[in-house]
Amino acid sequence: MRIVAVTSCITGIAHTYMAAEALEQAAKKLGYEITVETQGSAGSTAMPQATIDLADFCLFANDLDVKNIERFAGKPFVHVGVSEVLTDAESVLDTCVRNFNTGTFAAVDGGSRTTQTSSKSAAEAEKKGFFKKLFG
Repeated sequence: MRIVAVTSCITGIAHTYMAAEALEQAAKKLGYEITVETQGSAGSTAMPQATIDLADFCLFANDLDVKNIERFAGKPFVHVGVSEVLTDAESVLDTCVRNFNTGTFAAVDGGSRTTQTSSKSAAEAEKKGFFKKLFG
């Protein structure tokens, strides 16, 4: 199973990179191949398009919009919050793979937004809105 992931948190500092490391460790333990792109405050280096093209699905572990999301157009994806990955990356990956195998992922629409609703709770969505107002 090949997975590409993008991580980003509100401030783009610690949690972005901690989530990337947690996903990499969990994937190694579970026997999946993963490439993680961090979109932090220090910038980001886009993963090669060939890597995206070969992936089975995308995991967006982000609290901000994914930059240049059109690179992932047509790919099945799931969106989770960074905190979910930090809490239990193995469980997140296991659930993602199980849902991918049952065909329950939407595809990235190639625009500036994705077509799937987030798996976040209403409280998390409200919190995100608060931070966008505060820092936006």
